[in-house]
Amino acid sequence: ATAAQALLRAMENHLRLRLIVVGGAGSLEVKPGLTRADSPDDLRESMKLLGLPEAYAEAVRGHRDALNVLRLSNRLWTYFSPAEEIYPGERTGRFRLGGDQPILDENGRSRISIEDAAIAIVDEAELPRHVQRRFTIGY
Repeated sequence: ATAAQALLRAMENHLRLRLIVVGGAGSLEVKPGLTRADSPDDLRESMKLLGLPEAYAEAVRGHRDALNVLRLSNRLWTYFSPAEEIYPGERTGRFRLGGDQPILDENGRSRISIEDAAIAIVDEAELPRHVQRRFTIGY
């Protein structure tokens, strides 16, 4: 959250500048108004499934807090949360966009290739559709 506050302060004299933040999936809502970062048990379980060290939990909560700081700001920003599973793969160009909840595939998984995530971020930079909002991606 401290970094988000510093970036917003730096933008005070640049009102037309838009900040694009690449965050994490831990701030996506697993239930209305509840994120994995809000629930220590859910967060621990998710990190274990993804093979992430427990120490990473602080970074996940930090991303959630940074998003909350941005939401209270009147600056131009976009926050990108990738799918819960993000991996090297193929650039398909075929993916779905969403808001605060993970995009799930036909098997109930939230997944995306790094290549398709990169395309979604570049598309958003070139044609802003999620200003002062978060968006996510998935198959």
